[in-house]
Amino acid sequence: MKKLINKRNGIIAGIAAVIVIAAIVLSTTFSQAMTLDEAKEIAKKYVPSTAKFVTSEEEENKFEVMFHDDTNAEGFEVEINKETKQVKKVESQLDNDLGGEKVSLTEEDAKAIVKREFEGVTSVSINLTKDNGLYEYEADFESNEFYGNADIHPESGEILDSTVKYGTAVTIPADSGNNNNSNSSSESTDGMLSYEQAENKALKEAGGGFVKDIDLDYEQGTYYYEIEVIKDNIEYDYIVNAQSGEITLTGRHESYFDYDDDDYYAGSNGNSSNTGNSGSSNSGSTGNNTSSGSGSNGSSSGSGQISAEKVRSIVLSKVPGATIIELQLERDDGIYVYEGEARKGNYEYSFEINASSGVIISWEKDYEDDWD
Repeated sequence: MKKLINKRNGIIAGIAAVIVIAAIVLSTTFSQAMTLDEAKEIAKKYVPSTAKFVTSEEEENKFEVMFHDDTNAEGFEVEINKETKQVKKVESQLDNDLGGEKVSLTEEDAKAIVKREFEGVTSVSINLTKDNGLYEYEADFESNEFYGNADIHPESGEILDSTVKYGTAVTIPADSGNNNNSNSSSESTDGMLSYEQAENKALKEAGGGFVKDIDLDYEQGTYYYEIEVIKDNIEYDYIVNAQSGEITLTGRHESYFDYDDDDYYAGSNGNSSNTGNSGSSNSGSTGNNTSSGSGSNGSSSGSGQISAEKVRSIVLSKVPGATIIELQLERDDGIYVYEGEARKGNYEYSFEINASSGVIISWEKDYEDDWD
């Protein structure tokens, strides 16, 4: 009987050992959730068959796999979660992503292009914008499985660049007391950071630049922002805890896509707006990314140029109490110029200011009975 018991105990011990070994193997498997080769194979399904692998970046929880399609002169960046092996985001950009001098297509044409290009889209909003003197349609779209944005050539209908994010956009609960449109300097009543506040934290940490993409996520009871900042064509990836404000740099690498030299500014608080290759600046609606283009010191990124804050002081010295609703830095005929708009009462002021000397190049004043 004693031998039988010992034999049984030995069998149980053996089974336990097998379970432990299996657990170790499983643990090792999950800790190495995905290899680069696996990521490349997954990413290939989201780019044209003619696209060739270029390079990749690996971070703690994701791979970014880059391709280029020589046939269509287009670059792609596919982001994949290492644990779930699911594609989180696909970005594309034509090598020549400039808009057009004329507008031949209607907004309905642009909507049809988006629905044809991104199968399954259920809603699209279209805006005609002018970037560096050229027109382009900006489209925000969503479906049951993804959401994103795209810039469309107003004559050819080409998709100049696009960002598609898979899943459903996370939103801060309405009862949180947080206002995503609040000024970046204000604190939320419950301590929850707004998009602008999170962006400004990331920009301050990076020392300037602009926000390429921002997403709000929720996991294990915690809201956090994933933010990509571009500075001098280097991408900085941050995680910002939306409740505590703690910020962590998760990756830093050279940006795959090329970005214009121009810095964009919008709003009276000095926030910038990058219209190309951008992701969501608010949940579920991906258009321009708003971010503080001046970083922590408010200086212009261009050498020898006055800062956006200096431009504001010039404008406000002419119209005290006005609100600057748009301000952007553009290159015109070889020189950098600040272009913008300001409002006070029923008057709107449009201006151009030399970015090197601060001289006012043009100034227009218009009266409106009632603002939209």
